[in-house]
Amino acid sequence: MATNAKTISLCIFLFLASALVTLTLRSSQHSTSWFPTARKGVSRTSQQFPINAPKVAFATFLAGNSNPDKKETDDESAEANDDDDGYFLGTRVLAYQLLHSKSAGTNNSIPFLVLCTTDVSSRKRARLKRDGAIIVLVEKLSADWVHAAVERWADVLAKLRLFQLTEYTKICFIDADTLVTAPLDGVFFDEATLTQATLPNPAEILPDEGALPRTYMFATHGDYWGYEHPYPPPTDLSYLNCGFFVFTPSTVLFNYYLSLLALPGRFDPGFPEQNLLNYAHRRDGNMPWKPLWYGWNVNWPTARDWRGGARSFHAKYWDGDPSHDLVLKAIWREQRAEMEGFYRGRDLALGGVRNKT
Repeated sequence: MATNAKTISLCIFLFLASALVTLTLRSSQHSTSWFPTARKGVSRTSQQFPINAPKVAFATFLAGNSNPDKKETDDESAEANDDDDGYFLGTRVLAYQLLHSKSAGTNNSIPFLVLCTTDVSSRKRARLKRDGAIIVLVEKLSADWVHAAVERWADVLAKLRLFQLTEYTKICFIDADTLVTAPLDGVFFDEATLTQATLPNPAEILPDEGALPRTYMFATHGDYWGYEHPYPPPTDLSYLNCGFFVFTPSTVLFNYYLSLLALPGRFDPGFPEQNLLNYAHRRDGNMPWKPLWYGWNVNWPTARDWRGGARSFHAKYWDGDPSHDLVLKAIWREQRAEMEGFYRGRDLALGGVRNKT
């Protein structure tokens, strides 16, 4: 009888423990969603998203004088189907690839921001807005001692105004001259995009520079400086390429960048924003940049990188540079034709709806 009593007691204990665990799980309010995962055409309600979900975005930059060979007036550019303004065309193709492409498109709840200097024509800004982009007008940044090595880079320092967009938790910046062939959503999960503590090395704290933030996040990849790199490419490079990077906006960090602009000779001004960021986030400094997975983006790309699984490629495929990989150039041109057909059909459909109303 004693043995039976112990068995009965054990059964009662296990039953009560099981009931307690079940009750705890049912009453918990944990959410496993980080950001929306539904694809195109799937309706969403605010109840599907966690209240404190990080706000992320893709972004690019467009300056009015980024193409010195463009037509003198915007009307002439329009008559030429904007073939004279490669960066504008690149921005449109990038918007299509990120927002609408069936093969390369990302989660369509992630906004695509286009930072435009005020000299980008209102027609072009309106076209990008119809394409689905969010236009962010910004003032130019400059310093008397900073002179870009190439004329089309004259206003690239305005890219730094991205760091003022503190309503976003993470932003992935992509240069307009980029071909995207597969979704990039996962870049926001990349280990390199975790928040880092700013290092306290006193030798790297200079009294004439602005204050550093307590934490930061700046992740990118190195510049390969040529087409002969292997795939996978090297990840131990020290010089970063800022055609593709992920960061957390910060007013303190933006003000630190401004303090560097006020110090003639602090960095080589030939590549204005890239060399400023290389100085600010040097690998042996207090805010070293972190390497992203090599497949998110490749500079100096070839079809070998594409076949290896890379997802985006940094090159001006709209121009006649004979060094560009012919396979990737053909894919970009196909994407441009697909983009133009998509928007032509959508514009006609929307025009018909407006006429009926």
